[in-house]
Amino acid sequence: MNAVCEGLSSAAASGLLRRDSSILLAVSGGADSMALLHGAAELAPQAGWRLSVGHVHHGWRGREADRDLAYVEEHARRLGLPFAERHRDARAASKALGLSPEAGARLVRYEALHEIAAESGARAIATAHQQDDVLESHLLARLRRGGLALLAGPREIREDGVVRPLLGVSRAEILGFLSARGIAHRRDASNGDLRLLRCRVRRELAEMGPEDRTRLSKEVASLRALRTAVESELSETILPFVRSVQGSTLVAAALLEEAGADVARAALERLADPFARPGRPPFTGREREQILRLLASGKDFRFEAGRRIRFERRGPTLRVRLSPATSAAGAVYDSPIDTLDSDAGAS
Repeated sequence: MNAVCEGLSSAAASGLLRRDSSILLAVSGGADSMALLHGAAELAPQAGWRLSVGHVHHGWRGREADRDLAYVEEHARRLGLPFAERHRDARAASKALGLSPEAGARLVRYEALHEIAAESGARAIATAHQQDDVLESHLLARLRRGGLALLAGPREIREDGVVRPLLGVSRAEILGFLSARGIAHRRDASNGDLRLLRCRVRRELAEMGPEDRTRLSKEVASLRALRTAVESELSETILPFVRSVQGSTLVAAALLEEAGADVARAALERLADPFARPGRPPFTGREREQILRLLASGKDFRFEAGRRIRFERRGPTLRVRLSPATSAAGAVYDSPIDTLDSDAGAS
């Protein structure tokens, strides 16, 4: 069995993609998502999956994006799968929220995919993120001085339930799968734009020799294992004691003081996430380290991350909430998204 089908079979066996369930496939027309589409269609009879196809048109790249949409719709028709698309104005969303074009596109894409899934009755949304996306995300996180959560790359399942069954499959294996079946794919010209940091990182990864790539893969695998261990400890030792009271999140400061540094960092991010701006992390790495130092001092303090989220210790309790000025402005509470996602399912 090829690597694409092996990845999807493993997802069925583990319950990541439940057998006999309805699954929406996010398909952009690029190589990764076309492999997801055709691989899932091959395995659907034995897994009992009821598949549908979703495509998001972001309102940029003009006729090229229109052709992507038509291409995906045609492949869905040939496979006999229900197809739905959504048009979104990613530029307007990015401008309104003060996000980069990529971050704005991610935000509207996931919103649109969840909308399609709700209308189609799909219980899961699958995207085509693959092994190279994990490595790219790690390299980007290193450049941006990200913490463990970002250095370890995309998770197999997001907090909103979106799943990524192909994270163990390489780009070369995906291209081999498509070539063996004579399946073409669309190419996004912007992927070669070296003005974009992700494209420069992608070029760096493509130019790596086998030994360097193997070393990097092992390093990221170790980080992923560490993240799993950290999040398990977080769930057992801190999260059960977190309380939400009148728009604030409260926890005993001593729990964070006694935790390991990585667990304390993860706890701070989890406490602050509900107050983050859409598409953005709740604080910078420097701000996070400042809060940890303040906690270690054992003294009362007040600290505002990005002039938006207030961390305040009074005696034994750490309180996290929106700053009064932000609350007065009528800020919207949104859950954050993975800021290092690649563009699987985009156009």
